[in-house]
Amino acid sequence: MTESKLSQQLEADNLKIGTQVYSSRLIVGTGKYPSEDIAEKAIELSGAELVTLALKRFDKEESSENILKPIGNRKLLPNTAGVLAANEAIRSAHISKELFQTNLLKLEIISSAENLDPNMEETLKAAKSLSKEDFEIYVYCDRDIDSCKRLEDMGCVAIMPLGSSIGSGRGFDNLVDLEKLRSQISQVLIVDAGLGVPSEASTVMEMGYDAVLVNSAIAQAKDPTRMAESFKKGVQAGRLAYLAGRIPVSDKAKASSPTSFLK
Repeated sequence: MTESKLSQQLEADNLKIGTQVYSSRLIVGTGKYPSEDIAEKAIELSGAELVTLALKRFDKEESSENILKPIGNRKLLPNTAGVLAANEAIRSAHISKELFQTNLLKLEIISSAENLDPNMEETLKAAKSLSKEDFEIYVYCDRDIDSCKRLEDMGCVAIMPLGSSIGSGRGFDNLVDLEKLRSQISQVLIVDAGLGVPSEASTVMEMGYDAVLVNSAIAQAKDPTRMAESFKKGVQAGRLAYLAGRIPVSDKAKASSPTSFLK
C-alpha cells in the first residue's frame, strides 16, 4: 500500500465521540513540556485534533494566553485533573464550561496527591450528576468492568481506563483486563495514563481501542517532537492492524510453505 493510499484509508476512518468527529486517534496533553515552543511543535507533529488542559494549571499560571498557545485551533478538552472529590469536580466543570464555552469535559478524580489512580466512588458520583446536564464526559477510570458499564449507562461519551499510573511510563499493569473491557464495553474506549512508548499505543489500538491519550511519554521524552511523531505513527499502525484483522492465535505450528516436494 502506498503512503497516499494509507493516508486516504486513515482519513476515511473517522472517530466519533459524542457530537465530535476526529480523524486522529491520538489525544495529547499540554503539561510537563520543557518550553511552550517545544509543546507547540510536538502537538503539531502528533497530528492530534483534541488536546487536554488541566483546569488547575490554567488557574495557577499567570499567562492564560501562553498556556493556550500550543493548542492552536485544535479542539480543547478541559480536564479536572488534581481534584479529589465529586463536588470539586462538578464545580470545576461548571467553571470550565463558562470559561472555555465548551461542554466537552475530561472528568478526572484522583485518590490522593500521591496516588493518582482514579477514585471511582467520587468519579461515579460526579458522572451521575454531570450527566444530567449537557456535558460530553470523557471519564478517567479504573479497569473494573462493572464501574465502566455504569459510566457507559450514565451516558459518558468516552470511557478512559488507565494503562498504569499517571506519568509512570510502565505501559500496562494488566493488559488482560483491558482486553476484557474492550470485549464488553461498546462505548468509545480510550487508554489514558501510563503509556511510555509508541509500541504500547499500537498494542491497545490493535485490540480495538478507539484512541489513546498521551502526555508525559511525549512531553518528558529526550526529544518530545520526535516522540510525538512516533506516537502518531504507532497509533496509526495499530489501528490499521486492527482493521486488517490478525490471524487466529494457535498453540500449534502451521507451515506457510509446502512441507513436502511435489512428485
